Amino acid sequence: MIDYAKSDRTIGKILSDKAKRIPDKIFITTHTAQVTYGEVDRTANRFANAFLSLGLQKGDKVSTLLNNCLEHIYCWFGLGKIGVVDVPLNTAYKGQILEYMINNSDSDAIVVDQEYLERIQFLQAGLKRIKKVIVYTPPGAAPVDVSMQLPTMNITEFFSFPDTAPECDIHYSDLATIIYTSGTTGPSKGVMMSHAQCYAFSEQVAKNIGIRPDDINYTCLPLFHVNARCMCTYPCMLAEAGVAVAPRFSLSRFWEDIRQFKATIFNGLGAITPLILSSPPQPNDADNPIRLAFMVPLPDPYEDFEKRFGLKVTTTYGMTEISLPTFPPLEEKMPKKTCGKCIDGYDLRIVDEYDEELPVGQIGELIVRDKQPYTMLSGYYNMPEKTLEAYRNLWYHTGDAMYKDKNGWYYFVDRIKDAIRRRGENISSFEVESVVNTHPAILESAAFAVKDPVLTEDEVMITVVVKPGM
Repeated sequence: MIDYAKSDRTIGKILSDKAKRIPDKIFITTHTAQVTYGEVDRTANRFANAFLSLGLQKGDKVSTLLNNCLEHIYCWFGLGKIGVVDVPLNTAYKGQILEYMINNSDSDAIVVDQEYLERIQFLQAGLKRIKKVIVYTPPGAAPVDVSMQLPTMNITEFFSFPDTAPECDIHYSDLATIIYTSGTTGPSKGVMMSHAQCYAFSEQVAKNIGIRPDDINYTCLPLFHVNARCMCTYPCMLAEAGVAVAPRFSLSRFWEDIRQFKATIFNGLGAITPLILSSPPQPNDADNPIRLAFMVPLPDPYEDFEKRFGLKVTTTYGMTEISLPTFPPLEEKMPKKTCGKCIDGYDLRIVDEYDEELPVGQIGELIVRDKQPYTMLSGYYNMPEKTLEAYRNLWYHTGDAMYKDKNGWYYFVDRIKDAIRRRGENISSFEVESVVNTHPAILESAAFAVKDPVLTEDEVMITVVVKPGM
């Protein structure tokens, strides 16, 4: 794998270089299409030039509210080529939370799947900076007729723009994307990820799980998440491998997809692992092309998963903010329930409430410091006080309870703060309560986690106090 110079660690330069080196190699595969590195690069250039035609400039922001599709990837790469900051939004968001994120990110335009266009219509009067709405109509779908006050266009127009590379001077320290991650006692925070952090995050995966050029990495996780981006798509680009993208996770289609795509790696996050394990054993379980399952957290015992499906399992620990500071060394056997050892480029400590380091085996909070600039977040967008709070005493505080054994293996125990973890995502109880409390009959509410007995994850429960007489 090429170790790019720091000056070249921007997503546009990496993609352009791969397009020159391996233009005819298949990069992205979906159920309906296959596109090469050269084709992805040329189309990303078209999208970049289309965004420039809208008057967008380096440093501006564009929100995307899109399902998994090629156009989602073209927007991501195209924006990266012109230094416009990509703001991918969770497609579950609507109403107050969605409006907050579009406004908090200072987005000037939004690209939206027509499935969600009515949500933007409902909010348009309160969207402070949005000057253009770009609508994506999936292949075969009839365009929807939604009355909009904001100027709109269809993303199909983007494909008619020239495929010449745009002229833009982008530094590796420049902001590439803002990804929102839920807090617990306040609104979601926009994690500012530089081009260098996106590169470092992806390089850590490519090197530490050993992605090869002949690999095909299957993801059914949403492209608005850092997992599908920096733990699947971008690492494969660095390793000159292929990526297979499914619309969403489907237990009934999972192994069918794996075999159809001839995938050799998949990422399992959160509830995916217990769901796969819950399916009845089949005689052909091990008859699949997967060589490596990259799973967070580890199934317990992970050896049973390896034996049943005929593959190797590995894991990691990380956050959007800090990238991935732990991996199991490829040559060592993992203990059960571990999340790996500290990799080069990080300092890790397990500390008490006063940030004093705790002895081996004792549970405390994991705090993190990077050794190379721009390996971790550049701060929380428009929230300097939250950035300072997270970086107290010059270490990033993860809010995760962990311990380390005498051999240097780290083990995740729980969140220290009150958080709801559902389907691999942190959910802000504050945001849920803020919406529930707008109901005219509700005086106050509390959202909290209850364990799902099947998925071993959280479900959301809400207790409400009604107003007198309601």
